[in-house]
Amino acid sequence: MEKIIEQVTDWEFLRKLPLEIYGFTLINEFMTCGSQYRIFTYNNQSARRSFTVMYDKATKDFLVRTVIGLTELCDISFITGNLAALEKLLTERMDKTLWGLAHFEPACLCAQFAGKKITEWAYTSQLPKQLAGFELFITPQEPFKGLNGSYVIIDYSDFATESNLVVNYNIFRDQFFSEIRLRRTPLMTSEFDAKTLPDLEERLKGNLNPTLEQLRLKLQ
Repeated sequence: MEKIIEQVTDWEFLRKLPLEIYGFTLINEFMTCGSQYRIFTYNNQSARRSFTVMYDKATKDFLVRTVIGLTELCDISFITGNLAALEKLLTERMDKTLWGLAHFEPACLCAQFAGKKITEWAYTSQLPKQLAGFELFITPQEPFKGLNGSYVIIDYSDFATESNLVVNYNIFRDQFFSEIRLRRTPLMTSEFDAKTLPDLEERLKGNLNPTLEQLRLKLQ
């Protein structure tokens, strides 16, 4: 790790980074967190989005972690074992990735997801903005791609307690499913499992309010 820290300290690339871009502010971190060394972060606090470049001693890789709300993702397109390759990847892809974090781009949705017509779903307008102290953070009109072929289409979050209810659509299973985090601890739920949008709509009508109310009670 000491050799990596020395290389990063002398890394000329860092001195050329813009202080602000697309609403993100640069934070030079240079700090060790467990087996990882955090190099820099572009953070948009109001949008609750960030882009962090780090080194992982356990895997001996440089990597990028993006955060959208309470969802953290490792962007595999940036994983590399040396600093020169990382600089090349960041030069080629970082600007586009930050723009994508700051703006929803329908053209980036895969064909199968687009064919499901989720972004055009009329029921979206009936989703309450606030419910049981949870904020509607992600809507079906502006989903984002998660892991393993899943897109986050609904996210009700309480950021103060780091708890939320997320509804996803998986393109490989052609199925809607949900996840609950209680103070970041995952909880199982099948209340919103569905194959079609009309089915999901019925499940939301019957289960959204009581599910979030129950989650609120567990937080008290």
